[in-house]
Parts: sequence; structure tokens; C-alpha cells
Amino acid sequence: MDIKASPYSNLKIFHHAELLKKIETGERVAPIYIRIKPTNVCNQNCYYCHYKNPYLMLDEYVPTDYIPHDKMMEICEDMREMGVRAVTFSGGGEPLAYPYIAETMQKVLDADIDLSIITNGTLLQGKNAALLSHAKWVRLSVDASRDELYSKLRGVQEGTFDALCKKIKSFAKQKDKNCELGINYVVGKENYPYVREMAQLMKSLGANHIKFAPLFSNETEQYHEPFKEQVMEDLRNAKNELDDEHFRVVDLYTSDFQRVQNGTMIFDRSYTQCYIKEMVCVIAANAKVYYCHDKAYLSNGCIGDMGEQRFKDLWFSEETTQKFRQFDAHKICREHCVYDDRNILLNQFFSMDKAHVNFL
Repeated sequence: MDIKASPYSNLKIFHHAELLKKIETGERVAPIYIRIKPTNVCNQNCYYCHYKNPYLMLDEYVPTDYIPHDKMMEICEDMREMGVRAVTFSGGGEPLAYPYIAETMQKVLDADIDLSIITNGTLLQGKNAALLSHAKWVRLSVDASRDELYSKLRGVQEGTFDALCKKIKSFAKQKDKNCELGINYVVGKENYPYVREMAQLMKSLGANHIKFAPLFSNETEQYHEPFKEQVMEDLRNAKNELDDEHFRVVDLYTSDFQRVQNGTMIFDRSYTQCYIKEMVCVIAANAKVYYCHDKAYLSNGCIGDMGEQRFKDLWFSEETTQKFRQFDAHKICREHCVYDDRNILLNQFFSMDKAHVNFL
């Protein structure tokens, strides 16, 4: 697949050269991209839910938390004033279950901020669908290709998956042409035999891509060992069979297992500077701000609490600046990091020998 066609390209950061120059000189900048977790309430009960996983020890996660209406409106106004460029709504819980989600998404669109969402899709209808048809991308978490298995994995009544497929097909026809409709498929022991079947089904419903990634646990390699090679082969075959100009299979499953050493997933950082934290953050349902998605609801990942201050004031405060300067990724970040590859690129970029940059 041509790298420029991928919405997951690590090279997107270099489109923001003016901000990279400021960061290189130590200047604080507004985040380019924010992930907002508006609520921890969910209408499903997935057995592998990230937020119920005990090995993650999310010490600041409360299942009933949600951002109050007035605080959310304040956040939207701050993002507009600060020049934030993109927002993704995600869990926490199910973002479309947030009681003020339609009003919030309209505020984001009115501020000319790029909109996206990660959702289970069961509430992708009516006004929600109409607003999201203008999003830059919509990604649905769907981990089964058959109704009975879907109900088992997600703790919902039978018939939910069949209804969801109709909503996916309808939204694929409704959305703007430049709205990327994607599917997340977390591969585990229950659903691994259906990788190719799922890719075929989602392509037939009008999705633009499907992304496969492994279910993580405290024994990830051992858990996947009985079926790992089969999944990798099925993904290769699915890509060969289905990839074209309108649809692609994104294989993060195989790449994640390239981090395995001696049967253990290795997540140690090879650098101290996390430059991504200067450009992204997470606003969670407890109205706290975190460095990134992988640090959300962890006390050692918390930048600050918006309970008594505005987001823009917290972000540019002296306290936050000091936290950023003292942050050591090699010591603090010892778990999975979605931004690791981008941080490696940025560390190489900022530390290059400037005397020889013209010798291309």
C-alpha cells in the first residue's frame, strides 16, 4: 500500500513544520490534536474492555464520570481560541452516549476544527450520523462478523450486530466523500478465525478500511501464540485480496508482535524526550487533562485538573510547563505507546547534525 494513502502515517507530524520549529526552541504551543473522552458510561459490556483491564491499574478511572455541560462548552470555546486543529471523541465509555454529544460536535464543526470519533456505532443514527457525515473520519469498534459472536463478545442482545451492519451501510452512503469510514477489530482467541470474513464484510458495507490489532494483556505473547501465525497469514491474504483504491486492510497486529523479545512485549522507550506531548493531549471524563491516550486515567499521566480552571489556562500554566520540562519518557512511559514510532522520528529529527542537512 502506498504510504501516502494511509490515515495512520507517522509522517503527518512533519506537515506542522512551523510548530516543530517552536517546540525545538522550547516554546510552548497549543495542542494540534486533542482526544476527548466525554463520558465513561457505555451501552456495551465488552469482556476485554481497556478500562476494565486490571493489569493497567487505571487509578483515576470512575465508570460513571462524564464532563458537565458547562465545562464541555467552555472546553470547546478554549479550543477555538487556542487554534486546536483536530478533535477525536472516544471512550472512556461510548462517546455517542454522552447526553450533550450532538451539541458538542456542532460546536467543534462551527469552530472549523477537524472532527472525528471512535464509537461502537450502535448510536450512529439521526442527528449524530448527520453531524458525523461531515467528520474527517469515523471509526467503529466492531470485533465480530457474526451476530451470535458479537453478542457474546460485547454483552448485548442478539440482533444488535445485524442492526449495526445496516447503520454502517447507511452511513457509508450518507457521509461526505472525504470522510474516512474505518473499522477497529481487536483480535483475540474468540474471533481470530474470522479475520478475512470480517474484512470482506466491511468492504461490502462500504467501509474505507479495517484495522486489525492484538488484544493486549499481561501475557500478550503467550495468549496469542496458539493462533498468531494463522492470523498473520489471514491478514496477508486479506490484503492481497481486498486492497484497492477504495478499501484497505491495515495490519497493526503483525507490527505489534515485532516488539516481542524472549516471549515478552517490550515497551521501554529508547529516548527521554516525548515531543508528541507538546502537540497532543487527552481530556477525560473526569475533567482532567492527560499527556496522551495511553496515559489517560493514570495518576502519573495527569497534567492537571480542570475542576477550578479553564483548559487554556491549565495548558499554558507555569506548573504544566515545569511538568513538561521534567518529563522523562524513558522512566515514566513503560507501557504500550501509540506514538512511539513518531517520537523516535522526532528525536532523530531534532538531534540531527544541522551542519550537513543540505547534503540530501
